[in-house]
Amino acid sequence: AWLDALRVWLSASFDPAREVGGDFHDYLAPESNTMVVAVGDVSGKGVPAALYSAFAAELVRGRTFRRRYLPERSSPASVLASINTILHQRQLEEYYCTLCYTIFDLKRRTMTIANSGLPYPVRCSATECVLIELPGVPLGSFAGSTYDEATFSLHAGEVYVFCTDGVSEAMNERGQEFTSTRLLDVVGRSRELPAAKIVAAIFHAVAEWRGDAPPNDDMTAVVVRITA
Repeated sequence: AWLDALRVWLSASFDPAREVGGDFHDYLAPESNTMVVAVGDVSGKGVPAALYSAFAAELVRGRTFRRRYLPERSSPASVLASINTILHQRQLEEYYCTLCYTIFDLKRRTMTIANSGLPYPVRCSATECVLIELPGVPLGSFAGSTYDEATFSLHAGEVYVFCTDGVSEAMNERGQEFTSTRLLDVVGRSRELPAAKIVAAIFHAVAEWRGDAPPNDDMTAVVVRITA
């Protein structure tokens, strides 16, 4: 999708392990020159996970758009803490949700991120591709969980990649995982391509690695390319 006012290219893809799955992603524009990217993964698969995923996704949307009225409570860390409280109050102990929530401020040229257990995102510049190592407790697991944030300056040409663990933990026929190291290699080799082609390269690499082995988890990948 091309969002001219925000000056980014964005592409995403989702491949459920069954007919429906527990992964979800969204990209929202609550304010001018602001884009929120949220990628989540609910424990389990199939219809129960999909229903819980839909509920978590609506919580994300609600707390994102209230940013206009409650900016002091709309930082990534605050959003994760708020959603954690609601999910924990629902007392669905067998379910939890990992979620990476990122605010891209294209006017100030910064991105701020908080993570509650999703695999570390990839930040790819002209010189390196690295993981944004920001741990966090999955949402709904414990009451009162708090979350850390990290802020980075944005530069033209940078690529950010958000994936659920179905990518890095995809197994081949020998039970070996794809790993985040291979993900970094794929992104590094394709970082000059459009966002949609980077997503395609990730899914192609995972498919080649998996071979004839059936998918063991849902897979989601979201790629954001910063333009001039």
